[in-house]
Amino acid sequence: MKQRRPDQKILIMDACVLIDFLNSDRKIFKLISEYVGTLYVASPVVDEINGIESEEDLIKMGLEVVEPEIEDAYTAGSNVGPLSFQDWVCLLTAKRLGLICVTNDKKLIHTCEKEGVGTLRGLRLVTELHKVGGIADDHALRIGRAIHESNPYHITTEILVRFEKTIAGH
Repeated sequence: MKQRRPDQKILIMDACVLIDFLNSDRKIFKLISEYVGTLYVASPVVDEINGIESEEDLIKMGLEVVEPEIEDAYTAGSNVGPLSFQDWVCLLTAKRLGLICVTNDKKLIHTCEKEGVGTLRGLRLVTELHKVGGIADDHALRIGRAIHESNPYHITTEILVRFEKTIAGH
């Protein structure tokens, strides 16, 4: 893991938020890395993402790829229940390394809470970026709206409205 500023968060992204940001504005990864915290993604999650040719693509965008520990992969593979293998890897890697799991998946959020892993929703990450001056109001709103359009299942109209009010309030 790379050196970080003391005030920076250390984050690991699941596939749903990674896809949301890829579909809305790929430049946001660099901004988050610069202003909010280091962004990691577990290599099995990368395999789920269409449109990413290689891990180097993610690195150029500002993400760092982390390989899961072998015992985490075994544990993820043997767990049954509401989470996918990739979600388990994300959760177990976050737990092992003390990372915050960035996800919009309610099942993953609930399981992270049970396991003592901190979570952050994708739009909340955009809100934090906005709050520290890393992104302007109009840019944040465009990203939120684009995510809502491409992923209305996780980012409902109600969530989008709350996000817009939060951005307008800063």
